[in-house]
Amino acid sequence: MIYFLNLIFFFIYSILLFFVSNIYILGLVLLFNFIVSLILKITLKNHFKIIRKNLVFIMFIIICNLFFSNIHLALLVGIRLFLVIDYTYIMGCYFDSTKIRIAFKYLLYSLKLFKINIDNLTLIIAIALAFIPILVDEAQMIKLSLRSKGFEFNFKNLVTKPHIFVITFLNNLLDRLDELDKSLNTKAY
Repeated sequence: MIYFLNLIFFFIYSILLFFVSNIYILGLVLLFNFIVSLILKITLKNHFKIIRKNLVFIMFIIICNLFFSNIHLALLVGIRLFLVIDYTYIMGCYFDSTKIRIAFKYLLYSLKLFKINIDNLTLIIAIALAFIPILVDEAQMIKLSLRSKGFEFNFKNLVTKPHIFVITFLNNLLDRLDELDKSLNTKAY
């Protein structure tokens, strides 16, 4: 039940954060993120890695918001986005596939009224969420492989020759899905 409440709190936190427009309240939210990180024993080094990885995306969102609003609102959106990404990372460290499955089982329990098998649905969700890091690692490996063969990842090559990366990625993805299908069939799922 506690996992369900954490998941609900995460959804509410993520939604309500974008209604906050006071910078001091956002500072308190940052302090809250820091306290939760300390409780879950997440190091600041890992937070800085996440910030560095998402900084380009956050800056892109801020720049896009500058076209439609003033600098104050654009920075406010950037700070909110940073806080949501940070808390998402914290919850990603807290939840493993079993906890996610239990949380979604409670969340989707009302679907039993429509005779939907909740266990299968939560298994599908857990597998899909566990598959995301595998896809990210696969994309990184393909990127390194293509770089070693002389392919440059710049905007021009990604626009004019997307098939080089996409076809390789999709082939590997379909191979992984085939392996997953065979293993689930072997286990009688």
